[in-house]
Formats: sequence, structure tokens, C-alpha cells
Amino acid sequence: MRKKIVILICLLSASAFSLAMASVPKLGQCVLEGQWVSYNGVSHNPASVASLLSQTNVVLLGEDHDNPEHHRWQLQTLSGIYALQPNMVLGFEAFPRSTQKILDQWVAGELSEKEFLEAVDWDKIWRFNKDYYMPMFHFARMNRIPMYALNVDRKLVSRVGSEGWDNIPEKEREGVSKPAAPSQAYIDVLADVFSQHMPKHAHRRDGQVPELTAEEIQEITAKPSFQHFLQGQLLWDRAMAEVFYDAVKNKKHPVIVGILGAGHIMGHYGVPHQLNAMGLSNIKTLMAWDNTLDCQQLRDGAVDIAFGIAEIDEEEIAAEQERPRLGVYLEHNKGVLISRLVKGSVGEASGIQQGDRIVRIAGKAVEKVSDVVEAVRATAFGTWLPMTIDRGGKKLALVAKFPARSGGVNK
Repeated sequence: MRKKIVILICLLSASAFSLAMASVPKLGQCVLEGQWVSYNGVSHNPASVASLLSQTNVVLLGEDHDNPEHHRWQLQTLSGIYALQPNMVLGFEAFPRSTQKILDQWVAGELSEKEFLEAVDWDKIWRFNKDYYMPMFHFARMNRIPMYALNVDRKLVSRVGSEGWDNIPEKEREGVSKPAAPSQAYIDVLADVFSQHMPKHAHRRDGQVPELTAEEIQEITAKPSFQHFLQGQLLWDRAMAEVFYDAVKNKKHPVIVGILGAGHIMGHYGVPHQLNAMGLSNIKTLMAWDNTLDCQQLRDGAVDIAFGIAEIDEEEIAAEQERPRLGVYLEHNKGVLISRLVKGSVGEASGIQQGDRIVRIAGKAVEKVSDVVEAVRATAFGTWLPMTIDRGGKKLALVAKFPARSGGVNK
């Protein structure tokens, strides 16, 4: 039976996805809280783990992007490695290659936190809670540890996902070379993921159903749409692997630590597979582990080393992350343009139309997308947010009325 890595897909576009871990039923606590355990069941003390990682060229710390405990564990691990290898560098999946100069400015102390987040356009490129990541960014800045952008522009991943790798002109591939062919095990995993977005297999999204049969996998993988999806994933893996390889082989950094989604490292299928194909094998994969995860995954070699953490309160995290949403898509185009509205959203109910430009919000002039994002975030449920929009040269005053948290439209 094939090894099954239980993963969850977060839809970014019609054909671009990001891999992350998903919860499964409690099946026993194989990694106690505060304990480091290898896939073979051997326990390690913190000092021995730090020593091992400080001598490893590429250290991959997998995460669930929305889990704050994962990011606290990552910072703890970074600190341990840095104590033994201060010449280490960091790589972040959150940033596309186009932001590299900005990362350099941040580490050099040339930007404030607000300037940094605005310059990289955080709410557009990543969207996950910045507060989970900022401690690591500050750690890098405080110690002048270089930060490398691992990702590519989301539009490129979307194009590959819809058109296929071979149909993208070489000059438009952001310098990424052709990915190594994936293992059959990785194809099986991605077929399972892909199936969950097919009407025929929609019931599989809860992760509680049997594995796909060999016949079902063959049927799914034969679809051109799956092949494009697979190529999009391989592009993501290859792009990140190239940054790691360049840091070690060309820039001669002794250690680069990657902060990226667990789906890109579990089973050594994604980024590690691409690195091995490029000739770099001194790699270690790690992730935080709680008792919602299947111990058999660890025994099957999901990662090299796991660190035990407490299970998070999902309801508490959801409540913390919940906030009012205007339900509009914004882009900077001669001001802040409404490029699209979510049907039934607060924005639509307020009278906003596609093509409008927001010129004032909450009594302040709007110059960039982040001005609107911050104003909406600062608005409480059950309150109103005044706006002035420009529609074909005519100024209109509108009010976005956010419902109370307990009910109403809030998309």
C-alpha cells in the first residue's frame, strides 16, 4: 500500500494550490510535548538536535501556515541553530523572488516594520497572519541574518496550472529550470488532493474516506487538468529548491533554514526530491507534531525529526483570525481599483461596483491597497465604515455596514 500523506489544499486560484497539513483523528501520542523524536522512534535531546542541524546544509521546517504553535517552534529551532552556526541564512516561502531587494533592506535595518510589510505587499503575496511570522523576521534583522525569497510570482504558478509548463515561454519562467520528474508516491498524493476538488470525489475532503484505488488514480492522472496541476506543484517545489541549492553551492552558506508549508517536505517528495535531483543530499526535514496527527505517518518517514507540541484550540484560533471582510478584490491601478466583488458581500450591499476607485475610507485619503485593508481590519463587527468612491469621475459617499458577529452576511 502506498504511503499516504494527509494534506489539505488551500485554493489560491482556479489552478494554483498551496500544500499544508490537515488534521486526522487522534491515533495516539507518539511524540510527547517538548520531545524531539526521529521517524524511527529514537528520542533526542535539544543539544544534539541543534548540533545535527548546524551541520546540515538545508534544514526544512515544515509548517501549517495558520498554526501559531508551529511558528513558535520554528523560532525556537532557529535560535538553537544560530547559537552553533551564526553564519546560517533563512529562506521563506512567503516571499516571491521579486521581493529580494526589500528583504535585504529589512535585514539591513533600512525599513520600519510598517514600511517592510507595505513594500512586500504582505496582504497580497501571503495573506496569512503577519504576527505569526514577524518574530522570525525580527530575529533575522536583529542578528543580521540574510533572508532569501523562495517563491515565485503567484501568477506564474497559476499560468502553469492552467496552461502547462511547456506552454510558458522560457523568458517568462522567472529563471526556474525544468523540474525533476516526481516519484509515483508524490503523484498518488497529489491525485488524492486533486480528487477532492472534483464533484465525483468531493466527499473526500474530510479526510475520513478510504484511499483512492489504483484505477481511480489512473483515471485522475490521465486528465490534462491534473497534469497541469502537477506541473504547477513541481514548479513551486523546484523554484524553492533552486534557492536552497544556490545558497549552499554558489553563495557558500554553510546552513540555510527554510520556512515553508509542510506539504512541500513531507515524505521527502517535494522540495527534498528536487534538491536530491540537483545533487544536494545533506538535508533534514522537521515539523511540529501534536496528537491529532497519525503516528504511522511519522513511522513511514513523513519527516526526519518531529517536535511534540500541544494541540491548539481550533475554535480559539478561528475566533482570533475572524475579522470583518468587505468582500472586494483590490488592485493598484491609478489609485485603488475595485477589480471584482464577492457576490452577497458587505461591499456589494454597500453599493460598490466593479471599476470603482476608493479615494477615502474612514475619513482618510486612500493612496494604496494597504490603506483600505488596514481600515477594514480596524472596523469592529456590527459597525459602519464610511467610504468615498470615484465612479467615472463622480464622487459618491457609501457606507459599508458590517453585521454583528453572530449573524448576517460577512464575506
